[in-house]
Amino acid sequence: MNEALLKKLCHNLNNRGGFVPAYPIPEMFALLEELFTEEEAKIAWMMPPTATSLRDVADILGRPSNDIVPLLESMADKGIVATRIQDNVTLYKLLALQPGIFEFQFMRGRDSDRDRRLAKLFRALSDAMSTGPKGRLPIPDDLTPAMRVIPVEETIEVGQRVYTFEQISRYIDSADAIAVGHCYCHHEAYLLGEKTCDAPEYRCMSFGPGATFTSERGIARMISKEEAREIVKQCADKGLVHMSSNTSKHLEYLCNCCSCHCVPLKQFKKTGKFIGVATSAYIAKVDGELCQGCDSCADICPVQAISLAAADDIPVVDKLMCIGCGVCAYHCPTDAISMNLREGYSHPPQTSKDLREAIINDFMRAQTKQG
Repeated sequence: MNEALLKKLCHNLNNRGGFVPAYPIPEMFALLEELFTEEEAKIAWMMPPTATSLRDVADILGRPSNDIVPLLESMADKGIVATRIQDNVTLYKLLALQPGIFEFQFMRGRDSDRDRRLAKLFRALSDAMSTGPKGRLPIPDDLTPAMRVIPVEETIEVGQRVYTFEQISRYIDSADAIAVGHCYCHHEAYLLGEKTCDAPEYRCMSFGPGATFTSERGIARMISKEEAREIVKQCADKGLVHMSSNTSKHLEYLCNCCSCHCVPLKQFKKTGKFIGVATSAYIAKVDGELCQGCDSCADICPVQAISLAAADDIPVVDKLMCIGCGVCAYHCPTDAISMNLREGYSHPPQTSKDLREAIINDFMRAQTKQG
């Protein structure tokens, strides 16, 4: 594939945000050549950022619909283009590299030579972006997070205000469709030969149109609401953190993350700062009278935000580090920890469209300040 085409494709993916280098680098080219054929790349670099009908894509490309539909369908099968039905018309959308394409490559849980190549290429790109001068696009300090933490529902203190957008059960109950696939971070680590934890493999969920798409393309499998609730419980029992899209009206997905493989959690433990992820509306609070100093909360906290006071063995919660996941409260044997409303919490955008617009506006404001 020639370099000019790869640069065009890279720039079009760049317009979708997420995990992309500031400008094309060899590691990005190598990954794109594995993900796309040359014919697919010729279509992908011209696709608009919004979901578009076959007819409109054909008009943009100046090619007959019959000529491009097999290529669009091939890309959808590979998880690099998403489809959905609107008014009986199939819409196609080129996905962002991450979140988007990365997740769909590993949610199937396959173990082939190509899957292992992809895992190595994604890791090589990640390493190049984190260590070299050609890293991520500049990120505004006040960037609206694309993801957020949702607390374990049972841990929110009775009697206080409960935000409905912090209740996973509400999203499960209202979902038209739910699908589950392998944890992509966990499976990438497995493909790279790294040590993996004993968390459930099937724990990454899609909701609504995303569930329909992933199940139809063999990326995930459709599940009932009862099974979804059981998976959420199993993950809470394992001490996993619920993370999802930073939207309040609907959820596009729900990740149940372990701190040993989840990139945002690993980064937060290292730097004390979330990039692209919002904490929940709650924060952990310890009742010293009920606490027996067993240290279970400090042991299970996924971001090491709890320590024991030397004087009385009562846990101390670092308010700057607590992400409000509720894992400590859920596992406390004496119910000495509760989740209380966090001061100054900002409500998430309502829809995915609102979220995208907020992120774009944040980048535009940052560019204006720099200019």
